[in-house]
Amino acid sequence: MPQTIAVFGAGAIGSLVAARLHESGVAVGLIGREAQVAAIQAKGLRVKGRDESRVVQLPATTTLAGAADIVLLTVKSQDVQDACRTIATLRSDATVVTMQNGVRSDQEAADILGRDRVVGCVLNISATYLEPGVVEQNTAGRFQVGAPFPESKARVDAVLALLSLAIKTEYVPDIARSRWTKLMANLNNAIMAITGWPIGKALRHPGLTRLSIATIREGVKTAQLGGFGLDQSRRARTFRLMSTLPMPLSYLIFRGRLAGNFPPDSTYGPSTLQSFQRGSSSELDYLNGEIVTLGERIGRPTPYNAGLLEQGRAVFATGRHQSPEELLKNFRF
Repeated sequence: MPQTIAVFGAGAIGSLVAARLHESGVAVGLIGREAQVAAIQAKGLRVKGRDESRVVQLPATTTLAGAADIVLLTVKSQDVQDACRTIATLRSDATVVTMQNGVRSDQEAADILGRDRVVGCVLNISATYLEPGVVEQNTAGRFQVGAPFPESKARVDAVLALLSLAIKTEYVPDIARSRWTKLMANLNNAIMAITGWPIGKALRHPGLTRLSIATIREGVKTAQLGGFGLDQSRRARTFRLMSTLPMPLSYLIFRGRLAGNFPPDSTYGPSTLQSFQRGSSSELDYLNGEIVTLGERIGRPTPYNAGLLEQGRAVFATGRHQSPEELLKNFRF
């Protein structure tokens, strides 16, 4: 019997995955906010890529209702608990796939829905949603799927098979380590959100590059001291290397291995900047805030992540970006 899939959260990732699954013949419904849903219902979803643009006609509604075999939870980190409470009202046994930045969503979902229903997915992809009815995939994608709890291991294979229809997907034996690795990559989201600069431009600014490196180094060391390791990916090895080398060598590695993923003329801004541009709430408490909270728990100062969290909150509160010079005056290297 064919599976029914609900994609709960019609932002960049949710809309993109729903479109890909629909094109693969999967019975999928997309649930999102009114503006996005209305645009899709009226004209379809325009999916842009590096070399193409197409319109996909797929079902979209503002309300999660009815039975689904798998719910792809693609809301922002700060909306996970409310979304899971909505899922709980359906009184189904649907597998729920957490697809958020940060490291809390698996436990938050399990606290509401039960550990046996939750499968984790780490998103290694850059996508943009700024205009209702339009999403863009900016880089090649790779999903990592695993069981955050032993009780949910039996559900992983079905999720792997499903997501592989949309994006290259791999199984990882320790999803928590993959989440912590992705968190390190997301710590510099605050820099783009605060300055309003796209990532390709921001990570070629010498001062902002040093700030990004210092923030990641602080994050890696804090995570390690707090008992949370990174995975064995090339990216994680780069982060660990940067955390031990002097700043000049870390600078060269960062520019070669990380900043180079986005060309200087790239207009892509990470998800936190997109949230600001759409007038949405901030996920920074789930990114830099995670390092700050862990640092407080283990008695380790985290001035770079704490400073970015503070300045990021101010930008979201005031609606005004800061220049690189304004931002950098708050930090010492």
